[in-house]
Amino acid sequence: MDLKPTKPLSGFIELLPAQQRCFDYCANKMLNVLRECGFSMLDLPAIERAEVLTDKDNWDEIETQMFLFQKGDTKMGLRYDGTVGLSRYVAGHLNNLVFPFRASQFSKRYRGERAQRGRYREFYQMDLDIMGINSLSTNYDAEIISVINRALKSVSEFIGPAEVLIGSRPFWDALFDYLEMTADQKKEVFVLIDKKDKMGDADFAEGLSDTLQDPKKEDLIKSVFVDGYNGFVNKSSKLDEAIDELTRFLNVLTGMGVNNAKIDLSITRGLAYYTGLVFEFKLINHPELGTAAGGGRYADLAGKFSKTKIIGVGAAIGFSRIFASMLENNQIDLTRFSRPIDVAVLIMGDNNVAYASNVVNALRDAGVAAVSYMDTDKKFKNQIEYADKIGARFAAIIGDDEVAKNLVALKNMVTGNQESLSVADAIKNIKAQ
Repeated sequence: MDLKPTKPLSGFIELLPAQQRCFDYCANKMLNVLRECGFSMLDLPAIERAEVLTDKDNWDEIETQMFLFQKGDTKMGLRYDGTVGLSRYVAGHLNNLVFPFRASQFSKRYRGERAQRGRYREFYQMDLDIMGINSLSTNYDAEIISVINRALKSVSEFIGPAEVLIGSRPFWDALFDYLEMTADQKKEVFVLIDKKDKMGDADFAEGLSDTLQDPKKEDLIKSVFVDGYNGFVNKSSKLDEAIDELTRFLNVLTGMGVNNAKIDLSITRGLAYYTGLVFEFKLINHPELGTAAGGGRYADLAGKFSKTKIIGVGAAIGFSRIFASMLENNQIDLTRFSRPIDVAVLIMGDNNVAYASNVVNALRDAGVAAVSYMDTDKKFKNQIEYADKIGARFAAIIGDDEVAKNLVALKNMVTGNQESLSVADAIKNIKAQ
C-alpha cells in the first residue's frame, strides 16, 4: 500500500497543540484590545467574485498571485487581503453603518505566490480600519497606530518591544514636484525608495542615476535618508505643508502615549493603495521578521463599488508571519502552554463510570478544564501516563472506595502529593493552585 504524504502543502502552516494554544492566546489578547478600542469585528466571506478581487481580465497574469477558480459561469477567488472585501462590504451597507466606522477582521488569507521563509500561501492577518465619508481627520491615522501599539504591547512578553516608523507620501510628492521630475521619473524613483532596504545603497544610487541623470537631484533625494526633511524646510509651500503634517502627527502620537515612533521617510508602502501618511511597525528583538504591521491612508476606499467617496485609514498585523515563524523557530517558551488541562479523571472499573461522569460535569460546571479517560480496562500505570502526557495539572482517581465514600483521590501531577477529598474540596484545591 502506497502511503500518502503527511506534510502539508508548501506555504501552509500546521502547529502542534502547545504552539496552537500560544497562537490562540496571543490572538485573543490582541483582539480584546481591538474590541476595547471600539472596533466592530467583521467575518467576511473567504471567497469573492473575481471582479471584486481584481480589475484585470488577464487571468494568466493574476493567477500566480491569487487562488482563482470557476463554478459554472462565475469566476471567483480566495481573499488575499482584508481591504478588498471590506471596501465591498462598506459600499453595500452605507445606510446601515455609522461613520466614522471602525472595523476589524481576523481571518485566513490566501496568496498564490511562491512560498518563502516567513511568507505563507495561507496565513492569518489581523486588520483594523477607520472609514469616513468625504473627509477623515489624520487624528484617526494616529488612532490606528495607537491601537496597534496597544495590541503589540499586550503580547510583548512573547515578541518584545516594537517601534513604529512614519513615512509620508505627500512629502515625496512635494519633493518630486520641487525637483521638477516627470511622471515616469516619479514612479520609478518611488519604486526605488520602496525597495531601498533590499537593494543596498550602491544599487539604489545607480538606480537614481539611471532614472534622473542629474547628480544634483540625485544628491538631494539621497540626503533625505541622512538628514530627513531638514534640508527642505522653506523650499516650497507643498514641502512645508507635508513637513508640518509630520510634525503635528508626531505630537498627536505622543499625546496618545505612543513614545516609540519616529519619522523614516524611506517608508512608502507601495504605490497602489496609499496616498497620505504611511507607517510600519518593527519588532526590535526580531528584525529578521521584517514588518510586523503596516498601513496608511486610502484616498478612496470603495470607489470601485460606490459613487460615495469613502476615505479610509487602515493597517494589517502580520499575525501568522510573527507568531508562526517564532513558534516554528522555538523563539517562544511554551512551558506555560504545556499543561492546558486542569484535571484528568481516571476511572478504575466500568462500575464507576456513572459516578466519574458526575465528577467531570461538576468540575466543568465550576470552570475547571477536565477530561476523562474512558478506557476503564487499562491499568492504572497507563492511565496516569496519559494524564502526564496531556499535561494535566491534577489527576482525579476514582475507584470503588471513592465511589462508596463520595470522594475523589486528587493527585498533584507536579508535586506527586495525593489526598482524598470531596468533589467540592477538590475543586477549591484545584482553583487555589
